[in-house]
Amino acid sequence: MTYVQRTLASGEKLLMRANFNWTYSFFPVFWFALGVAPAVMLSAMQFGGGVAASQLTIAWWAAAVAAACGFVIMTSHIVHLWTTEIVVTSYRFVYKTGLISRDAQEVSLNKIEEINLRQSVWGRMFGYGKLILRGTGVGVIELPNLDDPITVRRTIENAKADLRQSSFGEPAGVLD
Repeated sequence: MTYVQRTLASGEKLLMRANFNWTYSFFPVFWFALGVAPAVMLSAMQFGGGVAASQLTIAWWAAAVAAACGFVIMTSHIVHLWTTEIVVTSYRFVYKTGLISRDAQEVSLNKIEEINLRQSVWGRMFGYGKLILRGTGVGVIELPNLDDPITVRRTIENAKADLRQSSFGEPAGVLD
């Protein structure tokens, strides 16, 4: 059971779980591949090329260090992906990170004053962008590259409108 599911209030519904875009994982995967590449090359030299293992001892040690560094980078990134929750519920927005220590930033939907979108040319092409939420008494919540940030923003705005409608008993968007 996730953090958000454990903290849902009675009557509160989970509306959307945001996901990271694949580009968010590009550099950790790149560093992992770069770290493993020397070991693959040395394996090809030793087993396919007939080079003796005694001639490659120092190279194998260097390849082991590079592979270990790539493995650490990739593992820490995977743990970060698995332990991060970005959720919109019917009452609040939650951004939780951390495995052992937990950092949860939550803001009631009616306290969100503005939602800014930063989307570069690459972000437009690959469908990702950063959302920046500013709220009363909360400060700023800056989210990393999300997949389809416009849908996340629309979900927040719709949930805010539904919350206003249920609070005042009038259709959303109607002002006196």
